[in-house]
Amino acid sequence: MVLGISEDYTVDIEFDSELTKIPSSGLYINSGVHPSITNENLLEFLPMTEITFSNWSDLIEYNIFATTRNKKDIVLYNSKIYQSIGVSTNQLPNVADSLYWLETNMESLRLKNFIEKVKDRVYTDLSLDKRLINNQFLYDNGKNLTTLQNNYAGWVIEPKGSDYVSFRINQISIQKDGTTPINLYVINQNTLIKTITITPNNGELNFVDTDIVLSGKGVFKLVIDSTDVYLGKANIDPKRFDGFVAYTTNGIGDTPQSSKYTYNTYGNGIGLNITAYLDSKVYVNNNLSNFGSFVRATFEYMAFQMFFHNSNSRSNRTQRLQMSDNILMAELKEFKADTVVRRYINEKTKAIKMLEKTFDTQLKSQGGLTTEIGSL
Repeated sequence: MVLGISEDYTVDIEFDSELTKIPSSGLYINSGVHPSITNENLLEFLPMTEITFSNWSDLIEYNIFATTRNKKDIVLYNSKIYQSIGVSTNQLPNVADSLYWLETNMESLRLKNFIEKVKDRVYTDLSLDKRLINNQFLYDNGKNLTTLQNNYAGWVIEPKGSDYVSFRINQISIQKDGTTPINLYVINQNTLIKTITITPNNGELNFVDTDIVLSGKGVFKLVIDSTDVYLGKANIDPKRFDGFVAYTTNGIGDTPQSSKYTYNTYGNGIGLNITAYLDSKVYVNNNLSNFGSFVRATFEYMAFQMFFHNSNSRSNRTQRLQMSDNILMAELKEFKADTVVRRYINEKTKAIKMLEKTFDTQLKSQGGLTTEIGSL
């Protein structure tokens, strides 16, 4: 896990190995927090509803639970609970050192769920929820019939210096004679990741819906086999777009993924309706150690909110915490003393200032959204 729980010897429960191994960020979320936040107290206040998991089946494809958070990806097998840690079908859960399954228990799952809620709160507090950066139509509405150069031609889409900007190709148009469908190849780092068909409309500009999502490192290419298309005289400025760089390309080679490409700035008959959006979870996970103090402060603050409200009616709060309502309220409301809320606000302020120094200015909190629509 990106975050982990350190052993504090307050419960006689063995948490699963994912929760207790050294986290990838190096951060144990319960280290250096208020002494009332123990593993025992957390488990006493977290929900304890009766949850029934389905038995493992060799007919179901299971996905990674840490990504999906879907109860379907937790199963029962031989009276034990297993969490899916790899995409699989027909992989038995009880294999030692499995690449697909992790033996776990309800206590571990309850703590993991709380940690995910803390991460969600961090995204929200820093205004890093998935957010629209830009929506842009890229096209060259031409009337000049031209044969595209080399073996392949298309667009190159590249995030501006980050892997936390993702793209959705909403629509594609191809200005070509006839109505015979042609292939469009989606390539990332010399790997063909998707092939779709697009249908011309007798040379007219005709955008049709697609389901292409581009996310990850490196540049993305969307190319077709070179053919006759209609071009105009427009040129593209690759750096004019918020969140991404876009330019056209031509390739020479036997396959679209193995071809050698050259880049240019003129139209090629292919039109795109592209959306760029911030996928901040990648950014936070990449830099979690730099936000460690704020993550811990958020964890501490949310734990005390749970202690005060006892929203799950799980425990006798007075006996367990030895705190009055006034003391708990002070930890959540008092800014003059060294309280949970003061530490939380101070660390949040520091985290926001760090964001303002980031390389990708799109991460800064925006007052509104700007949507650009136009040609090349």
